[in-house]
Amino acid sequence: MIPIGLLRKLLGLERPVEPAAPIALTPPPVVAAPPPAPAPVTTVACPNCGVVLDPPPKSTRLCPRCRRRIVVRHSEGRAIYLTEAAVEVYESELHRGAMEQTWTRQRRDWLQLGRMVGAPADRRQRIADAPLSEASVQAARTLYMVTVERAIRAARRDRHWEDVARLRRRQAAALFEEAGGTVPPADEIVALHREGMVATLRELSSVARAAELVGATCCPACRADNERIFKIADELRTPRLPHPGCPRGLCGCDWWPAVRMPVAKRRRRPGGPGQA
Repeated sequence: MIPIGLLRKLLGLERPVEPAAPIALTPPPVVAAPPPAPAPVTTVACPNCGVVLDPPPKSTRLCPRCRRRIVVRHSEGRAIYLTEAAVEVYESELHRGAMEQTWTRQRRDWLQLGRMVGAPADRRQRIADAPLSEASVQAARTLYMVTVERAIRAARRDRHWEDVARLRRRQAAALFEEAGGTVPPADEIVALHREGMVATLRELSSVARAAELVGATCCPACRADNERIFKIADELRTPRLPHPGCPRGLCGCDWWPAVRMPVAKRRRRPGGPGQA
């Protein structure tokens, strides 16, 4: 009996298997990216008559055709070409933009101070939602000033001198910043800061009869008083802080409780040694 495989081979029914094509190991050719499109050329025209200016002017000059002035201003790295009549409007808008930034910061700061002293949340929200203007800034300032005075009166009534000191010194610092940090500060700002320092001494008087002055390093007066010890009763009568003439305006000196009393100078008795 003839095997089936041999029979299929004799009848031509079985085709030989062709070898597989070899795998190409060469990477495909890299297609170069198309060159970037050239930047569009911006044409500059005279704002007065519309004639194309080539090259564009870099500073204010007259138009070569109409002989009227082309005012050049620069903003955010680009040039702006204006007519003389449009300059006032342009500068007014710039000024308002700068003022809006200032108003935004000032209103935010006053509202933050108001929140820290317990100003009602609904009133703070109404001021924050109001249109941005100088009036809204003043409303935020007034809310803080009224609220902080109420908080200080309550703290003084309850003899919470530490709170009085903290509130008064923060208030003085806020008003000093509002005034631009001009040295010397106004008398009313100095008085507020001094009241805060006196409140600190009143707080210390419950645990000590003397206080150590921790001096800052901003000026000779602050450095000279550093680590000196003073009687609290004397300082309550004639406060020395903030130091007059300090270049910071409101010096950073502070009071700490002292563990020892200041050394009193001995007074010589009449008729003692060395005296006639």
